[in-house]
Amino acid sequence: MRNLILIVFLITSITLRAQNLFPNSISTSYFGETASHPGLKIGVNYQLKSWDKNKLNKNENVAQKRVIEFSPSIGFYYHTDYQTGIFVLPELSYSRQNKKGNFMTYGFGAGYLRALIPNVYDINSNSEIKKNQSGNNYFITNYSISFIKDLSYKKNLPIKIFIKPQLMHAVPNYSGGVLYFALELGVCYELRKK
Repeated sequence: MRNLILIVFLITSITLRAQNLFPNSISTSYFGETASHPGLKIGVNYQLKSWDKNKLNKNENVAQKRVIEFSPSIGFYYHTDYQTGIFVLPELSYSRQNKKGNFMTYGFGAGYLRALIPNVYDINSNSEIKKNQSGNNYFITNYSISFIKDLSYKKNLPIKIFIKPQLMHAVPNYSGGVLYFALELGVCYELRKK
């Protein structure tokens, strides 16, 4: 675990060139591993690159904003009587924004998941039954697509709302790994003016 935190810190420092660690925005979201396993995810977003790309649309030249972001986050989900998942998940994303302030974002992440399993018991040498802490460690990847509405365009609010379906792949412990479908519904608060 210590090595993973060190690696995430080093990658973040190198990516951000360790000059300005103040994020562009913070986000919080409902994070559900399927609809019935609720959780929470909190993260920060760093804009790595932004540019405008002109696109000819119905005989008019429209500038579309393109953005690459780095977003480290932490979160958890709870599956009653089965497991509680706690994760650290840095993500890279590529966004395209239209003139109405709507974004479509494609993302990829890789991180660490700890699945804690409740109600595990062991029998010791005295034939006594004792409750045991048990769980599994996973390396996880996620693949996502996000639909984002920027409220600063029409309502002048520094807030974005988003829906983010994603597929998570956890290895090892099962042959071929374990697939989780997760859904995020959240808000993102802009800390820097555009």
